[in-house]
Amino acid sequence: MPAPKRREATQSHGQSSRVYVPILREIVRRNYAPGTQRIEFSKQDVEAVASDLGLKLGNAADVVYRMRSRTRLPDDILDLGFTILRGIGRGKYALEVGGEALVHLPEHEIFDHNDQTPLPVRRLLPENLAELDEQGLLTLVGYCKLLDHFTGLTVYRLRSHVRKSVPGVGQAELDEIDVGIALRDDDVPVVFPIEAKAADEVINKVQIATAVAYCETYFAGHEIRPIVVKLTYDGVLHFLEFRATTSLPGLRIVSSHGYRLNLSPRQRELIRETRASLDRSAVEQPRLDLGEESASADGEGDAE
Repeated sequence: MPAPKRREATQSHGQSSRVYVPILREIVRRNYAPGTQRIEFSKQDVEAVASDLGLKLGNAADVVYRMRSRTRLPDDILDLGFTILRGIGRGKYALEVGGEALVHLPEHEIFDHNDQTPLPVRRLLPENLAELDEQGLLTLVGYCKLLDHFTGLTVYRLRSHVRKSVPGVGQAELDEIDVGIALRDDDVPVVFPIEAKAADEVINKVQIATAVAYCETYFAGHEIRPIVVKLTYDGVLHFLEFRATTSLPGLRIVSSHGYRLNLSPRQRELIRETRASLDRSAVEQPRLDLGEESASADGEGDAE
């Protein structure tokens, strides 16, 4: 029986954003002329455009982060040749004409693997893996030792959800940084910057190159092996290792394969029982019992 065709992310929510897309389009409109290869803009420019358009914007940097890391650029901007959106310093960004920035999954071998996530944890995660976000995805990856299998090394988690400024790049955001025991005599660990992508998210070369730049800055002298874990709608976890470079044209896949996690009948039964219980609880309105002391304190505050 042929394997079902994978569905890749299209990220329609980014295309239809009523805040991020109008701001980016207006920045392009104000700066574009025929033949333009690069449009530079700042965080202050984003805030000014948002104000001019009457749009409520929380964090100006989110415009670049969301449009670069979570989705693809709007078609009208792509039609002008702009495919790369990246940071070029603290609070500074650039739209550039270049090659394809999105990475598509290659055809590769898929291994069946038992889901070894501890039952108390697994019961609270969706039965359908396609519903996982990136942090839930990394939880399964860690408990099932999938990075160990993929890399051939013993891998340990170092840090999660890293956000830090990188000179010449701006803020870097990494889902996780792991370290592996190197197969050498010097005992210098291998650094694995990890990007996790849920079923509805895309893989962007700029994010991978930024992760490499972060590791070159803060883990100088260590071997760097960037890895993306991409979940697809059929529940398969795809692992892609890239060449460690900050050059977008040089970012190519050097190794890849996928994993299909299998649940036992008992695991599946308990997950469904827990889900049914949680669904019933969600129907009831939560009530916060403040107690007499707290209620009295609130009353005194109102009196003042």
